[in-house]
Amino acid sequence: MSEAIASVGAQTALWDPLPENSPANGAVVAAAKRREIRNILKSYVGLYDPLCEMLQNAMDAVDARAAIETDTSYRKHLWITIDLSDNSVTVVDNGVGFTEEAFQLFLSPSISFKDSRTSRGRKGVGATYLAFGFDGLTIGTRAPGYEQTAEIVDGHKWVTDELGQTPKPMVRRVTIQEPVFQGLERGSIFRLRFGGEGTRPRDLSWPGAQTAEQWRHILLWKTPLGHLSAPSAPGSDVLFDLTVVARDGGTTTLADQDCQYLYPHEVIGNSLAAGAIIDELQRRLARGQDVTRLAPRFYQRNGLYAFYDSAALAGLLGARGAAEMAVLAAHGATAYAYFAYSTSVWDALNDTTAQLRPGMRLLRGGLQMAAQHMPQGDEITIPLTSNIGYQKQVLVVVHFADAEPDLGRKGFQPELRHAAEVASVAIVNLLKKQRRFLKADSGAGAQILQQGDLHKWITDQERHEATAPMELSHPEFFVPINRIAITAAPQSEQDVIVLFNQLLAGGVIRGIRVLATSQHEQYDGVFRYVVEEPIAHHEFDEALNPLGVEVGKYQSPYRSRPYVLEYKFSVDGLVHEFESGDKHEGNVNLVVAWRMDQEWRQRYEVTSLLDLRHLSAREFHGQTHVFRDSASGDIRFYGVILSELIDYLNNVHGVQAAQATTYDETEH
Repeated sequence: MSEAIASVGAQTALWDPLPENSPANGAVVAAAKRREIRNILKSYVGLYDPLCEMLQNAMDAVDARAAIETDTSYRKHLWITIDLSDNSVTVVDNGVGFTEEAFQLFLSPSISFKDSRTSRGRKGVGATYLAFGFDGLTIGTRAPGYEQTAEIVDGHKWVTDELGQTPKPMVRRVTIQEPVFQGLERGSIFRLRFGGEGTRPRDLSWPGAQTAEQWRHILLWKTPLGHLSAPSAPGSDVLFDLTVVARDGGTTTLADQDCQYLYPHEVIGNSLAAGAIIDELQRRLARGQDVTRLAPRFYQRNGLYAFYDSAALAGLLGARGAAEMAVLAAHGATAYAYFAYSTSVWDALNDTTAQLRPGMRLLRGGLQMAAQHMPQGDEITIPLTSNIGYQKQVLVVVHFADAEPDLGRKGFQPELRHAAEVASVAIVNLLKKQRRFLKADSGAGAQILQQGDLHKWITDQERHEATAPMELSHPEFFVPINRIAITAAPQSEQDVIVLFNQLLAGGVIRGIRVLATSQHEQYDGVFRYVVEEPIAHHEFDEALNPLGVEVGKYQSPYRSRPYVLEYKFSVDGLVHEFESGDKHEGNVNLVVAWRMDQEWRQRYEVTSLLDLRHLSAREFHGQTHVFRDSASGDIRFYGVILSELIDYLNNVHGVQAAQATTYDETEH
């Protein structure tokens, strides 16, 4: 037993997890319950199922608390510990917790206290699976008016005991010295111990993952932590900390991670949006230019990717797929696809990026079914009737917003699976028409990480920040000349970098803390937003602090997670890199540029934060522009446009008319 968990009163049961309504027929009821639980366990066949159930419950708990929480500072958070030396997984959440009634009944099959409209899981079998699919589950809760910590052992042993020699397991009290859980005023803890005859999996070492970075890939690709959302839809606002204890006792940790599915194009370098090709062809047609050969930047790609909303899926299937389209539409289906130039791309993704054991394949070509923002089960073969080689090259994710698998995680209803298969075939047939933009498959291993691993780079900079902090301050520094040292307008990106950093050092722009400038081939820097006391130093004052945020936006200090920063002489330069796939829009939070130019108008709507009418939209000190997707209106990233910032600081009122004229027509 873990040192963090100790039994109390081991001979005294707190309650029966499977209460019997009729004591006179207790044996009959117990046998019926045992059969019911066996059927539930048979529906869980995946190696990731226990992780999925634990994380699904935790994410539902934090969502439930957020729905009733009156404290505006509340942030949804999970703490996950995978202990390979102890063969256990612990999940702590700061969610809603349990009432006494719910805590005593939730292990019983087919009892659910979740909101059927909003919860990820609502069939009432997940907790039963955890308690009786394994032989050691520790649970704890903290909620207003009720606290309890307990365990159930030998659940699986009892269920599978055909001879009836194993006593029915009772819930017994334990103490839990888990620091994070002890520090919560409200929340829950689940700790599952693996092992035991006939349990699946028996050993957490099966993927070959020994570090937090490796397990992060597993959890984001195979569990509810990988929240699926389309580009125009809001993502998950849940953060998680992940600690992994290796078999030799070594520990690695990642903090404040986003619960977002890792789409292949986000981690495979040199990927291109299929829509960018269509857009370029349309531009060329409009200009009367040759459409048979595009610019070189469109070719020799590792893969093409695309998102499809309901309308796009309807267009793909057409009249001949009307029945399948009706099923997809009824359940709010959307899709994503990645067409790799070779199956070696998937090999490299698993072996080089996730660095798992040889032969372990987290992602590969096929159809991935998903529901309620969660990937469900393993990939299914795409039923192509010709060009069947593409079955292993293309990953299609079909997500049903309003559907759920059968009992447990056994599989989707036949009509849902069939509709998804038809959609996946149509998507492959469409994307294969653009395969000339992909690399030729020479048989050599794929080089997908030429631009570096962005997430590893960011976490390395966080680690460096913690182990080698640097501070420099003095009341006489940066005074008394009251002017910037640069005497001429920037002519290059390097000039932009120098000017921006002088503005930071001089306190013109406040609250940006740079962790690193680029040791990375793809992006330019990593930074945080930090709001410190006195908060008034970050607040707008037309004369004294014209780059500040609206008064009252921050009530207390704030420290963001790390974000990616890009320097450009012109914003159009960044747009070109997005279109070519050299950089991914979703990775960039802030662009610092000298000027805007014009091509961004084809892709974005922009709100000027130098227009005082839009002051409330400034999230952090010094931001000058907000870039929104022109189709959805969703915020993509923020900007600091230095030429306009300087004009504004020199004459706040003098630029108001120009800012309104320039950006009003592009505002959302």
